Amino acid sequence: MKYGKGIAALLGTALLAGTLAGCGKKGAENGGAGADTEPVKGRDVETEVALPEQLEGCTIMQLFAEEGEAHLLATRQEAGKITFQEWAQTEDGFADVTRDWMAALALPVSGDWIEASLLVPGEGKRCLYAGYVEEGEEDFKCHLWTEENGEAGEITPEKWKMPNEEWGGYEMLTGIAALENGTLAAVSYTSADILDGQTGIVLESEDIYTQYDKVASDGENIWLYATYSDGIGLNMEKRREGRSSGAASVTFPQGNGQMQLCPLKDGTLILAGTDGIFRGTEDAEAEGGFVWEKLLPGVETDFSLSDRWCGEIAALEDGAIYALFHKSGGGSLLKKYEYDPDAVIEVTEELKLYTVYESTLLSQAAAMYHREHPEVMITIEYEYPKYYDDETDYNAVYQKLNTMLMGEAAPDILVMDHLDIDSYAEKGLLADINDVVEPLEENGELLSNITSAYRQEDGSRYVVPLEFAFRMAIGRDITAEDMGSLEALAEFLSKQDFSYMGQLTVSELIDRFYPYFCNDIVDGKQLDREALSRYLEALKTIEDNCGILEVRDKDSRAYNMWELASEAKLAFEEVEGFNNAMFPLAIMDYIQGEFAAFENCFIPMVQMGICAKSGYQDRAKDFLRFILSEEIQQMDSYGGFPVNGAALDKNARKDRSEAEAETQIAADGGDVEFRIGSYSQETADELTAMCRSLNKPAGEDEKIREVLTESMDGYLKGTQSLEDTVRKVEDGLKMYLAE
Repeated sequence: MKYGKGIAALLGTALLAGTLAGCGKKGAENGGAGADTEPVKGRDVETEVALPEQLEGCTIMQLFAEEGEAHLLATRQEAGKITFQEWAQTEDGFADVTRDWMAALALPVSGDWIEASLLVPGEGKRCLYAGYVEEGEEDFKCHLWTEENGEAGEITPEKWKMPNEEWGGYEMLTGIAALENGTLAAVSYTSADILDGQTGIVLESEDIYTQYDKVASDGENIWLYATYSDGIGLNMEKRREGRSSGAASVTFPQGNGQMQLCPLKDGTLILAGTDGIFRGTEDAEAEGGFVWEKLLPGVETDFSLSDRWCGEIAALEDGAIYALFHKSGGGSLLKKYEYDPDAVIEVTEELKLYTVYESTLLSQAAAMYHREHPEVMITIEYEYPKYYDDETDYNAVYQKLNTMLMGEAAPDILVMDHLDIDSYAEKGLLADINDVVEPLEENGELLSNITSAYRQEDGSRYVVPLEFAFRMAIGRDITAEDMGSLEALAEFLSKQDFSYMGQLTVSELIDRFYPYFCNDIVDGKQLDREALSRYLEALKTIEDNCGILEVRDKDSRAYNMWELASEAKLAFEEVEGFNNAMFPLAIMDYIQGEFAAFENCFIPMVQMGICAKSGYQDRAKDFLRFILSEEIQQMDSYGGFPVNGAALDKNARKDRSEAEAETQIAADGGDVEFRIGSYSQETADELTAMCRSLNKPAGEDEKIREVLTESMDGYLKGTQSLEDTVRKVEDGLKMYLAE
């Protein structure tokens, strides 16, 4: 579909790009080893550290450094009791160094939610922090122990034992760390405290309402920081001996996603996350007081993999850095990063991938492809982070993309979501990828009901979606059949005297339903008046049931699935994978309702194409095959359902207990506790069958949306005839469709 004259003009200028040189960079141009140069030696590398077999069945809670060694704190749960172990790395591997007082602790814990940290407040002394729900109780409470005469002595501060007067719960820490002067710094959601490491007595307390959710220590200073960076920067606060007086703020000017901090005694900071591992050195003249050096790009580390997350990092004085990763589905990995003077920088090909939105699938595939092909680096450039909620400036996106296509910075691989695919293809800017996709369809690897929609009449194909979603209709007092299509829904609602979805504005009504007939009302360059009339009549019937709202108050919103247990009887939710389906299906179970895939439409996501002028088309196609493989597609990262059939079936059978959650919803005249649990295998199979039966892509066209919204107000209010409304829409789109 088309996106407007201004964009069409911009695309016209991009034709110049077709005659330029290839997009990719090679050899010494990208810092790699060229064909006529000696390989560059010396770099930081990632290696895996073997964990002791005795930790099988344990949960590794913490990684920390002491006296130049890496230490681990692990817990084991047996017969409703939690016990603790400490392990230290030696020349021969990890050794059990658990002290007798800690080994004797056996906590009666209810459930499997526990927080634990081993703290060293100077001279080898140990304190153990643990937060959990005790057997027979309902509240989460924090506890603190230390060694007293060879036994565990509880030194839990009195304030941790008292419920909060405002919200009733007990103190919940966001972080706790030790200082070498014998004190502990504990930060909760409401206060920052300095505790005596021998008695647990609160020495100083400060009310604090902060964005920081983690605490780290270099022995003399406490660092507060937020583990999540939004791409603008990571904020940190340095507190001398834990006190706010004289505190200094530091901003790490890059990074996106979750990050971990480890400060060293010499003032050096180590930061690690998706974008890489960085070392910050104090420099009074530098902006923010630190100069940052990237030790390793994220793509060469486990930080870039979505099936694991980092719990802790620890940096040693000899330069080695350790990272503790927890894997989805259970288990942990310990990785070590250090400089290897003989390691060779192997990258000889660098391909650029451009996408408007960040994608976990893309970053995961780029990292894993680099591991299989060390000589190839796929660098990803995006405009907006994955969970960006504000309006996207597509004019700016087109300007930037077309500028890149006309220059040497042109991407090799493009993700075309919400971009005008047809115009780019018509102007020869996209390569034909049918030779990659068609064989995978024919041998059954791909869901051809999704991917075949992109095959042109001449057999060519310019993009393929890597993931997809669908709009789930969830309702009570309505069958799946009656809410499965626009016309069926209109027929059903015409007989009801209850507003199933609550009042909607005209634009809300259009936004909710137009993507499902957007493609059907245009035939070539003409408006299909008959199809349009049919859909407009259905919208009128639906709006008659809803009721028209002139203007939506800024403090209100249209009903969605959150209101299904109270005011609403029908809601729509875009479902992006098996884990993402848990909430709407839990709501459906709660209201004893049904669900359907509305209009049997799929919503394409991560639509990938290859730049026609790329000098690395064969490599780009190989990467496309890789990202379409079961190995990559089987990871459920809440981005969408996979288009790989085997991955879809495997995801349907996965254990989803890690994604379970609890919240509150409005029901029965008040708020009730609501559990989002795993659904049955039968329901998972039903979802799989739905995914395999979806047969048409949802459409989007901003101009069509705009004209429909402007034309329908009078018709919905009964002051404008259907014929006049159709004519008004036709007049508004005539020139646009003729372009």
